[in-house]
Amino acid sequence: MKRREKKNQITNEKQEIGNEMTERETKKVITEKYSNTPKKRKGYLDIAKAIGVIIVLMNHIGLSLGKGNTYLGAFYVSEFFLLAGMTFYIKPEETSDSFVTKKAKRLLIPYFGYSLFYLLWYGVSQMRSGHIHALDIQRKIAGICYGRNFFNIGTRRIYMMEIMNAPMWFLLALFSCLVIYGILTILMKDKKWIGVVLLTGLGIVLQYTVKMLLPWGIDVAMIMLPLMYVGERLAKVDYIGITRRKLWLLPLIAFLFVGVVTWNGPGNSSVNDYGRSVFLFLIASFCGTILCVIFSYYLETYLHFLAKPLMIVGRYTMEILCLHLFVFAIVSTIAGILGAGSENTGVKIVAVFIGLAVPVLLKSMWIRILDMLKKGKNNE
Repeated sequence: MKRREKKNQITNEKQEIGNEMTERETKKVITEKYSNTPKKRKGYLDIAKAIGVIIVLMNHIGLSLGKGNTYLGAFYVSEFFLLAGMTFYIKPEETSDSFVTKKAKRLLIPYFGYSLFYLLWYGVSQMRSGHIHALDIQRKIAGICYGRNFFNIGTRRIYMMEIMNAPMWFLLALFSCLVIYGILTILMKDKKWIGVVLLTGLGIVLQYTVKMLLPWGIDVAMIMLPLMYVGERLAKVDYIGITRRKLWLLPLIAFLFVGVVTWNGPGNSSVNDYGRSVFLFLIASFCGTILCVIFSYYLETYLHFLAKPLMIVGRYTMEILCLHLFVFAIVSTIAGILGAGSENTGVKIVAVFIGLAVPVLLKSMWIRILDMLKKGKNNE
């Protein structure tokens, strides 16, 4: 039955593509859409990432939206795992080593690079104030290596990521999730859903038995595996077209999202808080992300003037995540000098805009410098 439905869907899409295309061209379009191949960057997915990172900044600066904070907070971190599944690609001949190396270059180099910057900044500022202590620096280094905000020893909680690097725990958790999912894909192929179920089950058991944050977000990675799997599956179907044909589907997803979040709470995966139930948290994350992606699609389609800057922001979410607390600190200092309190709502809104703009500009400048250096070498 499912094969017949898929065949009918593909036949309909062939007709939509148009008779002006050759059979080979038509086959190529359909194959690219429904197979695990590198995909052209989708603007609306970048918009969805931008919305997610904007909510992150609003949350970290303390902007209150009343009940909106509860519902927006239910998916703004977990959506990145589902979106990573939507863009997930692994070459048929790729080995585990090459896949891990590729993801390490993408996520670990920025993580440790920015961490070193913050450590040096902290060390210099402490030296200038005359309050530098070896044990304090060692704890900060331990926090960078462990990759979580705090560590529990009995009833004592030791905070370790306090040098404006706390949001960067997410990079290690995403790396862990991608590595686990990539290895499952390589080893188990189409049977990887079994590994996803087993490891997610293990993650849930750890959630309720081990009362501590595991290094590199391994516990978070295992719980987020279903979102990555669902994201990859969704990327192979016309889910936007489905919501257009079945008009009742989006209201149902919205109703389910509001109901689950109201009952379960927003959660906070950075400290292993999933509300009353991990299962309900995953449902809320799925529903919230789908609503965000569909909203982003229509935003790109009908509001180009707003979609374009959001797409730019969505391409630089890593830089924004790593630098925004540093930018916030500078904005807060300037606001204090000008006599505006850091708790002023206007100051917070300005800080969010600057927290988005500065990392984007710095990264853009860095890319241009690298391009100029490459051109210089080629000319030689």
